[in-house]
Amino acid sequence: MAHSPHHNEEHHPQSNRLSLLKSPLINVKPVVPTYDPSQNYSQTGSWVPGGINDGAMHETPQFQRHEEATTIELFYDLFFVANLTTFTSLHKINEPSALRSYSGFFCLLWFTWCQVSLFDVRFVADSILERIAKACQFGVMIGLAVVGPRFNPADQYYSAFQTLAIILGFSRFVLSLQYLVVLFHVRNFKKSKTPMGLLSLLYLVASIIYFCTFFGFKPDASTKSYVYISWYIIAVIETALNIFVTSCWKVVSFKGTHLVQRMTLLTLIILGEGIIVICKSITSIVKNEKASAAWTLAAIGAVLSAVMIVYFLYMLYFDWYNHHHFGSVRSQIWAILHFPLHLTLVLMVEGASQFIVWRKLIEVMDRLENFFANAIVTWRDDPNTDFTDLQNSLNETVTAIFDDFPPTYTQTWIDVDNYLVVVGDMSTTDEETVAAVDNLFLTVQNSLFDTYGIKTPKSKEDAYSVSDPLTSSNKAEDVFKLVFVYFFLASGITLILMNTLRFISKRDRTKTDTLRMIFNFIVGVALCLIAATVNTNISHNFMRSSAVLPTVTVTLAVLLLVNHIHRFWGKHA
Repeated sequence: MAHSPHHNEEHHPQSNRLSLLKSPLINVKPVVPTYDPSQNYSQTGSWVPGGINDGAMHETPQFQRHEEATTIELFYDLFFVANLTTFTSLHKINEPSALRSYSGFFCLLWFTWCQVSLFDVRFVADSILERIAKACQFGVMIGLAVVGPRFNPADQYYSAFQTLAIILGFSRFVLSLQYLVVLFHVRNFKKSKTPMGLLSLLYLVASIIYFCTFFGFKPDASTKSYVYISWYIIAVIETALNIFVTSCWKVVSFKGTHLVQRMTLLTLIILGEGIIVICKSITSIVKNEKASAAWTLAAIGAVLSAVMIVYFLYMLYFDWYNHHHFGSVRSQIWAILHFPLHLTLVLMVEGASQFIVWRKLIEVMDRLENFFANAIVTWRDDPNTDFTDLQNSLNETVTAIFDDFPPTYTQTWIDVDNYLVVVGDMSTTDEETVAAVDNLFLTVQNSLFDTYGIKTPKSKEDAYSVSDPLTSSNKAEDVFKLVFVYFFLASGITLILMNTLRFISKRDRTKTDTLRMIFNFIVGVALCLIAATVNTNISHNFMRSSAVLPTVTVTLAVLLLVNHIHRFWGKHA
């Protein structure tokens, strides 16, 4: 009777002892076939059960396979999501260079996680050395968290980039040693030495290259270094070569592993991180305004829409996920495509959380604009009012706003007082008064941006100077447009990638399945095209409306309906 590899462990508690070096193999040495007269043999003398040559199997080691992720793998995932959450909270995407920086750091973080996971799903074994190696990889994640806030290719801190080069090199060096340990375990299997040696050599070379990039960042450099781009290239190449070796030697293949499950778990974790980001946006609304005034219908609708977006994404992803094995090559392509998917998911949910804040901010600014407009109209149309009356009216308005939303900076109070003095000066012209009122409005508006955590991009020169209100307001408007663009681009690309994953994993496709996939693709492209309208008047009005998040929510709901309606009709036909 055949026994599972874990059968003996249940009867021998000593097998659970932690050893210095534990083999990931089921059979430590090649099994030599014994002669059995009842079996068939080939002319060469090899054992041939049923007439089929089976001698080759004794040169191929059998690795222990895990149907589900081990606890140490799940623990490693926590370091990933903690790193991502920290970097997201500190790294505001307020300009195109910040978006590129965010995407670049995510690339380094994701591929570092991926390299470790590619090893774990095939060769993980609980031993003292393996735990030390895993502790080193935990340290790598902590190191990434340390340098993350300083990661900005557009404004480089050379020490942060040098440190990052060491961290990445150390990570690959540890992986090289881990593969070397596996090579030691398979030393008795002839067909396993070459692929294991190649994988160990691959990460050793990658480690050396990462370490060498350390010298590409210098404190006295007059221009920024582009050496960091090589990190992205190396990350992609080492992953591609790992998969290439896997495809050439079946002994190191991912067949029978839980690689697919690892990707689905990380997707679930990233969606959970999105909920955290949304909750932070909700908190920023509640803490900045009285609870009774914070929750208007539009604000409630924005929050519900953002939460439903994450929920619908969860349903679409796992409804389209093929739980059956769909081929080793397909599963590897399917797994690697999760890098762009996870990046767009993060950006999509980040954009949704930003629109929650923007929705509430627009409501407050509309109220402010109405107050100012009424004060100006009364001053112009009522002959009994003068500059002092206008000054008092605006002062009451600003005071009421600042009571609910106190300014972040002392300079705001100084600017407001200066503009109010100009408004109340009887010697000023109407044009000067209107200009002072405009600047007063923009100053209060910019203060609201600061209160709600809308950070506008600032250069080193801006850090030591006070920018005029119009410039600051325009920068905030640019941030709003950028969020609009990357949110809809990420939404569309997310749907396209999810649809692609479904196409790869689903072998037997009917004509109806094909039509649904085409429809999904068209919807994804349509969402991407919305981003192209950012500078039109229609788009400007759309951005300021409460329909942005509900638009995506309804779109995802329609996709769910279209992709599941056949099941409903099938049951009720």
